[in-house]
Amino acid sequence: MKNSEQRIIDGLNEEQKDAVTAPRQNILVLAGAGTGKTRVLVSRIAYLIEHCGVDSNRILAVTFTNKAAREMRERLIGILGEYSVRRLWAYTFHTASSHILRNFADEAGLTRNFTIIDTADQLALVKRVMQDLNLPSDICVNGIRYNARNYLQEIMDEKSRGHRPGMEENCILPCFYDVYALYQARCDKSDQVDFEELILRTCELIENKPQVRKYIRLKFQEILVDEFQDTSSLQYRWLKLVSGAENLDPGRYPANVLIVGDDDQSIYGWRGAAVENMFYFQKEFAPVKLVKLVQNYRSTKAILSNANSLIKNNCKHVAEKTLVTSNTDATTVKLMSSYDSSEEAEDIARTIRKLIDNLKRDPSDIAVLYRTNAQSRMIEKALVEQGIDYNIYGGARFFDREEIKNALAYLRLIVNPEDNISFSRIVNVPSRKIGKVTLGKIEALRHEFGISMFKAAEMYAQKNKSRALQNFIELIRGFSAKVAEIPKDMNDIVCFLEHVIEDSGLGAYYREKSAMEDGDSSNDRFENIEELISDISGRDYDELSEQGADFADDVPEKGIGDLNPENTGDNMMSGDNNSEHTINDFLQIYLSSAALMPSSELLKSEESSAVNLMTIHCSKGLEFGTVFIAGFEKGLLPLERYSSMKTDQNAHIEEERRLAYVAITRARELLFLSCAEMHSSYDGQYRTGPSRFTYELDMDTIDTDMDFLDV
Repeated sequence: MKNSEQRIIDGLNEEQKDAVTAPRQNILVLAGAGTGKTRVLVSRIAYLIEHCGVDSNRILAVTFTNKAAREMRERLIGILGEYSVRRLWAYTFHTASSHILRNFADEAGLTRNFTIIDTADQLALVKRVMQDLNLPSDICVNGIRYNARNYLQEIMDEKSRGHRPGMEENCILPCFYDVYALYQARCDKSDQVDFEELILRTCELIENKPQVRKYIRLKFQEILVDEFQDTSSLQYRWLKLVSGAENLDPGRYPANVLIVGDDDQSIYGWRGAAVENMFYFQKEFAPVKLVKLVQNYRSTKAILSNANSLIKNNCKHVAEKTLVTSNTDATTVKLMSSYDSSEEAEDIARTIRKLIDNLKRDPSDIAVLYRTNAQSRMIEKALVEQGIDYNIYGGARFFDREEIKNALAYLRLIVNPEDNISFSRIVNVPSRKIGKVTLGKIEALRHEFGISMFKAAEMYAQKNKSRALQNFIELIRGFSAKVAEIPKDMNDIVCFLEHVIEDSGLGAYYREKSAMEDGDSSNDRFENIEELISDISGRDYDELSEQGADFADDVPEKGIGDLNPENTGDNMMSGDNNSEHTINDFLQIYLSSAALMPSSELLKSEESSAVNLMTIHCSKGLEFGTVFIAGFEKGLLPLERYSSMKTDQNAHIEEERRLAYVAITRARELLFLSCAEMHSSYDGQYRTGPSRFTYELDMDTIDTDMDFLDV
């Protein structure tokens, strides 16, 4: 019988064991592509629980996707069993922030029923704010046009920098801080929180409320963060505050923090990721143990040789590392050259056809990667001509479909009648013959009395005897009363959801709409709503019964300030009594998870045996037996379209090089680098040719021989 430590470290290499079994301290795991970082993270958590005696309730594991969090939990259950890990916090930054804010809602200036608004709802709110400020929808400044999307992006950028409306700086967008201030005021009034607000408000909560800070600090003893190279400056600030490393309370020991990342795979600088955080961590969390993982378990020697050769041309590295493999496959990397983009797509499609027919390659294990979405059009056309099925990653999320957004809007309005965006979305869906004139008058009442749209609608209906509007109000009121009930089991929640769908008219509306849409079974709208109900009823609600989403259950009556390290037992923040949870509690967790589902977790088509098409950014974290990198040429990789907008050209090229590195390391066995000599655009053709990165590769491991396909 193996002891607990041996069972956890079995199969790990020496570097992995070093990271997993290190004494409790701050650790930076520099994990190259395909080096088993997820296994190291999971094994480290298991080691802390099993060998070091750390309660799972005291561990926070931060990931960048819900999928990664679920995978981590499932692996841990496989190692330790469900009981040992039932209260582990394995969340994204946004989800962890959501839980903290809900449980300290009063201190954060919110209610526990606050709504998380997604990008589409944020944009709708910005458009409305601009209208109310009499700003045109399209503003021209120095010959450049800006619209609501630009304003929204700038608001998110300001929040990511920790800036509030009163912290004015120079901004090219006219009246930007007026838009920002009114946008935030509307969010606060409606008890709504956007993505960046979740993290920023959590930071401000911990900074400004010493009692909350003390409580959070007592909660977490060990914090682990995955994909640290993708953290923003605001997320880094969040980590310092949650861990206690900010040292706002001298004399208190911070939590131990382990970060896992690869500076060579930092490719999200355009959305605020700061690879510099890895350097800051080494300095500000010192002393930090550095562990390098370089044993690659994914790719052939030729693929890794080219990845290493390329990335060494970057100047900025946390530490030098060279990926190695014991894979003896001698297959070379293949270089493809075509006359133009159209011929390139045809060459790729023909090569894929041969891989499938002659080498019996599984289409689902083949990926075509490209720098821009626009490149996919010709590739799709060529695949269709070859009779090859394909999936495109990067399409609409399940939660972005019209019928799903409408169903969720009903649920959001039911749990939070202050939600103006949801009210506006579904007050006339399906049609209740509540026209624009009526809605305009309701909007005027909202402005005049400073109330929500729902309350304004109540005033209007009472005064004008609007039966249609009164029926809608009574519908929402009735369901709002029902969510306060305690369900006996999940069937009660399913029954509640079915009543919402049918009584609101959505059921009949989408059954009819599905029947009218040419029998397109791939997008049966009512089936999608049924899938939503199934998803809600089938979700794991560990947060309620096991993981401790309800901080407040453990707060002494006299306040959280009475807590100290001596009286915090194992039940701290656990909230183990599930019998007291209402339908509202279940819906709040689900609505939060739906809003926080990132764009990287996208649906693909139902075709399982199909070639995968995606941008390089979408491919991060994935791997395939065969990878084609289309457009490995001048102007596309590195992308020149944005280079003139960069103040630091070297930083731009280094991030583009990291992007190429990520693309190369997605391949396990076969890698094709494809380029065209000519590129077509709306203003004619121009010469391109191989990417500058081609000349940084290991040319001894690259050739153009395709004879192996003709077997």
